[in-house]
Amino acid sequence: MEIKNTTIESFLKSFTFSFLLCLFWGSFTLIHTRALLKGFDFTELLWLIHNVTISLLFLIRVKPSVVSMNLIHWTVALITSFSGFFFVREGTNSNPVLLFTSDVLILFALFLGIGAALILGRSYDFLPALRHVRTEYVYQIVRHPMYLSSIIIKSGYVLKNPSIYNTLLLMVITVLYVKRAKYEEDIMSHDNSYVDYLQQVKYRFVPGIY
Repeated sequence: MEIKNTTIESFLKSFTFSFLLCLFWGSFTLIHTRALLKGFDFTELLWLIHNVTISLLFLIRVKPSVVSMNLIHWTVALITSFSGFFFVREGTNSNPVLLFTSDVLILFALFLGIGAALILGRSYDFLPALRHVRTEYVYQIVRHPMYLSSIIIKSGYVLKNPSIYNTLLLMVITVLYVKRAKYEEDIMSHDNSYVDYLQQVKYRFVPGIY
């Protein structure tokens, strides 16, 4: 489902699109700012830092030389990026061990996500696109730590709010993240250095497993 339109392609590579992504993602910081004004919460602070970081990276991202024009790729990127809004707060867990585990998972994943985003730096992007290959630190262990962090965050949320709906949704979103990773690798493989990287780092999400 390739879209053949040079105007749209140029827009997706443009600073205007980067600026709009920055503004849109920056709007999420208001949610966590309001929560922090009501009372300090370390998790909310990390969420604020996370979203501010991503907003700024959109603004300063390097113009990609190639961007996916596949409608399926766009759809998967949109669904996974905003999938957190699909989960529902129901069946709240009262088990202290599971609640603690949930908090630990979410905090770990936020640190991982912030760190991975900072490592990507100006190579951060929303759609599958060809930009400078970054292979430092955690990217020497797994290829997609950003996506891994998102899956862990949602897993922590499901532990805190267990339900059949949330569990099934987590499974679907995880499959979509796997698809998104493959789509990104297909685009990035236009760069020979990324092909070499794929040979060096075998695992997409979990070392020794997948």
